[in-house]
Amino acid sequence: MQKILIVEDDTNINNLLQEALSKEGYSCEQAFSGTEAKLLLNMQKHGYALVLLDLMLPGISGEAVLEEIRKKGNLPVIVLTAKDSLDEKVEVLTSGADDYIPKPFRMMELISRVRAL
Repeated sequence: MQKILIVEDDTNINNLLQEALSKEGYSCEQAFSGTEAKLLLNMQKHGYALVLLDLMLPGISGEAVLEEIRKKGNLPVIVLTAKDSLDEKVEVLTSGADDYIPKPFRMMELISRVRAL
């Protein structure tokens, strides 16, 4: 079973993602801040297949978390964010995100993109 790290400070969205992905057969771990995500990513035992990453997080920003992930390798990252400007999309994708989904999103689309990565 592939493990996904969900990094989203909105509890409702985080839980919704966890529930939907679990129904699709994924194992999910939840982080509610950038600081918590960084701690979980630094623990080698997890072996995540993918990270779903919000950008506007308490503690460490999503951009900083993405930077840390890229320093360590090529773990796939899908950014989920309310930031929707073209400049923001280009910047995040250039910084190493594998995909970018603006909020609000449709769960079927998100699950399709998770499967693709």
